[in-house]
Amino acid sequence: MLTRIMLPTLIFGVAMVTSALANVVVDMSQIEDYTQYQTDLQQCEGLAVQNQPGAPQRESVAGTAVKGAAVGAAAGAISGGSGSKAAKKGAGAGVIVAAGRNSRERRDASANAAEQKDQIVKNCLRGRGYNVLN
Repeated sequence: MLTRIMLPTLIFGVAMVTSALANVVVDMSQIEDYTQYQTDLQQCEGLAVQNQPGAPQRESVAGTAVKGAAVGAAAGAISGGSGSKAAKKGAGAGVIVAAGRNSRERRDASANAAEQKDQIVKNCLRGRGYNVLN
């Protein structure tokens, strides 16, 4: 009697952990063949990884830093500083700003890719007849 109660709970718990990897919540009460569900979930996650966009078009940190340094040096020279001292200060500020921008763009691209992966998994599972709740 105890195993009848524990087995569905265990299956539900495992399904929630597995689905949570892709931020997908599936109504497990409608699933009759748990093995088939696991197979479908793995295939859908495989499709999501396969369909991820390539690395976002971004400049290398070095390239971005060089451009930032050039802009900073020009700004330092224009702002009334004289000689290479002002240009060096401006270049240093330009490197810092450029590196921060590059890092922010990578974080945004990563978050967007994760959202797309989740959406692909959800659509795939819905297409296979599962009741996706989120």
